[in-house]
Amino acid sequence: MKRFFGRLDRGKIVIEEGEFFHLSKVLRMREGEQIIASVNDENDYYCVIEKMGKNSCIAGVESVEKCPALPKREITLFQMLPKKDYFDEILAKSVELGVSRIVPFTSAYTMMKNFKRERVDTQIMTACKQCERSMLVPVEDVVPFEKILPCLAEYDLVIFAYERETIPFDAKILENKQKIAVIVGNEGGFAPEEVEKLQALATSVSLGKRILRCDTAVTTILALVSVLSNN
Repeated sequence: MKRFFGRLDRGKIVIEEGEFFHLSKVLRMREGEQIIASVNDENDYYCVIEKMGKNSCIAGVESVEKCPALPKREITLFQMLPKKDYFDEILAKSVELGVSRIVPFTSAYTMMKNFKRERVDTQIMTACKQCERSMLVPVEDVVPFEKILPCLAEYDLVIFAYERETIPFDAKILENKQKIAVIVGNEGGFAPEEVEKLQALATSVSLGKRILRCDTAVTTILALVSVLSNN
């Protein structure tokens, strides 16, 4: 069944705006067809389309189940803002690999300083639907590098993926860790003084002897963290 994000209204699911356009104009779905609806909570709502309107449709809920794709760990990605195309890929892979929150930041070597919120929201919704997550992953507003440093103290484990590190990733660091932060640079990397500050607060790990593109590095480190922590 196709999945759509909507809102819960008096026991019914209302699908509107872009999701309704996709349902009605692209997929040409009609009354009586079955869908799975998400309302940004922990549940999957199995529904039947009851009424098609001009700008929205109403679906009746037949059953409710807890979404099996929800992550078991709280993983935050602190991502140095990369070029637009890289960021699109990073958003999609982060959602698929079980990240709970994304915090983009700027630093000394950042070229792009902001992003288009509407584009990011679309990327997140598309990725959540693709991997069948019922809750949208929040992407924070862009902050400067110095602002992320105090935030790291609230995590059980902070992992810094650094291309010049010689210590390989060790799965043991994930044992009994529930709240995990992962820090990844962009195509420009970190300035030496930024590396020094991060290594004082985080576990610096190597992803191998080859220098990875930033979107590849994100996919690699999140796959390791998510799989090895049973997320």
